[in-house]
Amino acid sequence: MTIIYFKNFLEANIEITYSKGYSRPSRSLLTPELYNMFKCIKDTNILPNLSRENLIQECINYIYDTHTLLEENVLISDTYFKLICYHTFADIIKEIKSSNRKNIAIIFTDIYNYPKIQFMYILNKYFSNVILSLSQFYNFGILFCENIVSDNFLTINEDGNVKDFNVKIPKDILTGVKKYNDYIFKRIIDINEKLNDMCYSIHSVQILNTEIELLNKYYKMYISKQTFTICNNCKLIYSKFIDACICEKCYALFA
Repeated sequence: MTIIYFKNFLEANIEITYSKGYSRPSRSLLTPELYNMFKCIKDTNILPNLSRENLIQECINYIYDTHTLLEENVLISDTYFKLICYHTFADIIKEIKSSNRKNIAIIFTDIYNYPKIQFMYILNKYFSNVILSLSQFYNFGILFCENIVSDNFLTINEDGNVKDFNVKIPKDILTGVKKYNDYIFKRIIDINEKLNDMCYSIHSVQILNTEIELLNKYYKMYISKQTFTICNNCKLIYSKFIDACICEKCYALFA
């Protein structure tokens, strides 16, 4: 679980630099060697097999106790959050301005581009609380922006790609995001290596598929905060991925 708090944005002027291309991963947010190894993996959506709704639920549960996911909003306790998916920075500003909600939840992926973190930091200027909750399984996060305090948002050119907001990010934020990104990329690389080592025969593939199916069920119960009720006669299966045993009946974990 990783939670990043964005606070104390004090810069008065924001001068945006644009480019025709898209921003590459920043060295200050991700170790380059990990990114290069990651690019060589054919399928990075591996273990667990989670839906968008699962990931949203996971990130919300790290901060809030109860929630209801609606079509375009999230009801958290008694407060509605407008749910926005990141496409461009200009689109996000446009959706925030057009919404009648005082609270916004923005879904981000690829959280290793410097302008994205700058943008999150800048939003602290317009909301009383800005908190980033990150998935421990995929490079996925939700930025919760609570209680809008100013609607005088910055203007972003819709025709260009933002290269730099020319805003310095505090060191503790950079450190937290880089630590998170390195963890996620190492995790995916390690899983891919274990998968390659285990797929040496038809029988091994069958065992692997059984283990993956069981782990997917365990992770989904974990994310949904369902209570694990240990059955009277557990049938344990050892998982090489997590170095622990899981009951295939009740999905309880035995380290």
